[in-house]
Amino acid sequence: MCAVALSTAVMTPASAAPSHGDHFKPSITAPWANPDNGDAEPPSAAAPLCHTAPFSSTAAYAATSDVDAIVGDPVAPPGKWSNSGCRAPQNETTIAVDPTDPLHLVVGANDYRVCCDSIARNDGTGWVYVSWDGGVTWRNTQVPGLTAETGGSGAFASVDSAGDPALSFAPDGTLYYANIVFNRSSAASGVAVSVSHDGGLSWGRPSMVSYVSAANFFNDKEWIAAGPNGQVVVTWTKFLQGKQGLSYLSSPIVAAYSSDGGHSWNRQGSAVSDPAHPYNQGSRPMYGPDGTLYVAYEGSQPSTGYQTDAQVIARSTDNGRTFQNVEVGRVYDDLDCYPMFGGSQTLSGEQFRMNSFPAFSVDPLTGNLAIAWNDDQGAGSCGSGGTAFSGVTSSQVKLVTGAWGSLSAPVTVTSGPGDKVFPGVAIRDGKTVVSYYTRGYAATHNPAVCNVVTSNADPSGVAPVDGSVCLDYAAKTSTDGFQSEQRLTSEGSNPYIQFSDGAFIGDYTQIVTGSDGVSHAAWTDFRGRPGVTAANQDVYVGTVH
Repeated sequence: MCAVALSTAVMTPASAAPSHGDHFKPSITAPWANPDNGDAEPPSAAAPLCHTAPFSSTAAYAATSDVDAIVGDPVAPPGKWSNSGCRAPQNETTIAVDPTDPLHLVVGANDYRVCCDSIARNDGTGWVYVSWDGGVTWRNTQVPGLTAETGGSGAFASVDSAGDPALSFAPDGTLYYANIVFNRSSAASGVAVSVSHDGGLSWGRPSMVSYVSAANFFNDKEWIAAGPNGQVVVTWTKFLQGKQGLSYLSSPIVAAYSSDGGHSWNRQGSAVSDPAHPYNQGSRPMYGPDGTLYVAYEGSQPSTGYQTDAQVIARSTDNGRTFQNVEVGRVYDDLDCYPMFGGSQTLSGEQFRMNSFPAFSVDPLTGNLAIAWNDDQGAGSCGSGGTAFSGVTSSQVKLVTGAWGSLSAPVTVTSGPGDKVFPGVAIRDGKTVVSYYTRGYAATHNPAVCNVVTSNADPSGVAPVDGSVCLDYAAKTSTDGFQSEQRLTSEGSNPYIQFSDGAFIGDYTQIVTGSDGVSHAAWTDFRGRPGVTAANQDVYVGTVH
C-alpha cells in the first residue's frame, strides 16, 4: 500500500477484555493491527535525502547499465509531504511475463507522479511499464479511472489513492491489474481490477470488486491470479475494526471470482482463511496447471494462542467454494524479532517498514509450489518471548517447495553477513529462483552516499552513521542448490531517499520466469537515473541467468 498500511508481524491480541457488544477493544500487540489510511507524512517529517548534497545532483551514483523502467517522472510540486521538490517516487513492484511472448514484460508500482489528492499532494495512482524486448526499453502508461484525480466515476470518484499493485496474465495474453483504492481523508476503501487486451498499452475502465466507506472495515493487501480456464480470482485482507473503527476484531483473507474476463465478480468477500486463523495478512493466489487454486498468506498460529506466526497455504479444487488450510512454516517475526520504528518492524540501522508476508509461485508445468519469506530466526533476542528486539538483525530468506501434500520443511537459502528482505520467488519446470534485497555488499559501498541517514533532529539535513545503510538486489537459483548469488545491482543505494525518515520503500518485490526459462526481477531502486535525474525511488528490472 502507498506508505500507509502498517504491515509487519501478523500477531493478535495477547488478551481480550470485551466491554460491551461489538465495541471490542483488545490489547493490541501487533504493530500492523491498526491499518491507517491517513496522512503518513506529518508536518515535522524530516527532509528526504533528495534535497541534500550529493543526492540533489544527478551524480550521486555512478553511471549504470541497470535498467530503469521509469520514463519521464516529474518533480513533485511544493506541498505537504517530504517529497515536495523531489522526483516523483515509484515503489512496491509487481511484474508479469506474457505466456504467449517471453519478451513481453509488464511491471506495476505505486507511482506518485499525479497531483492532487484530498490533502493536496501527489499520490499513488495506477501505472504500468511495458516492455516488448525483454526489459531493454520501457513505455509508461497510466491506468485510467482508478481515482478521482485520474477520472474516476461512481465509487472511484470517492477515492484518491491506489496502491498494492498486482499483475497477472491469463494464458491467452489477457492482462489483469489489481489495486486497492482508498481515500486519505475518509473511510472509503475498495479493491479494483483493470483489464488490458493489448498487453498493457491501453486499459478499460476499472471494476470495483469490493467497496466500503465505513470505519469499521478496511480492505488491504489484495493480489490477483488468472487461471487456465478463464478463471480470475482476487484475494485480500478484510480488516474488521469494530464500531467506528475503534477496535481490531479480525482480519480474514477473502476473495472474489470472475468467469467473464473481469467484467463481473461473484462471491465477493467469500472466505479463504479458515476460522482457526482469524488474524492474517499478505495473501497471494495462484492457479495450478490443472485449475487448482492455491492461496498463500501469513497467519497467527492458534497453537500458541496467536502469539506466533506461520505461512499458510489454502487449497481449493472447486474454484474457491471450499478450501483446505495448512501451515507450512513457522515465521520468526515476533515482536522480539525486529527493531521498531514508527510502529512498524524494520532492520538494525534502517527505518523502512518491513514484513514477512509470503512470495508465492506455482510451476505452470509440474504444479509444484514455492513459498519464500524473510525472518530473523537466531538473531539477537528473536523468538525468546519478549516484547522488544535486542541485538543485531540477520534476516534471511526461507523457502518451502514441493507438491501439495509433500511440501518440504523450510530451508534457509541465504546466508552470510547482511540482512535479506522482501523476497520474490518463481518456479518453472522444476527450477526455483529467489530474489531479494541484501545488505551483504556493504564492503563495496561508497560511504559518501551509504553512511548517511535522514536526520530526525535536523529536518534540513542528514546525519552520518557508522556503517552502510544501502541496499542491493540479488538472486539465487536451485540450479546449483542456491550456492551462488547473482548481484543484480551494480551499486548499493540509500533507502532513506524519500518519504519521511526513510520509512517506506514499498512492501514487496517480485520475480517471474517466462516460457523461455529466463527470469526477470523487479524492485524499487533508490538511485533514480544517474546522470539524468537526482536520486529517487524508481522501478528497476534485471535478468537472472
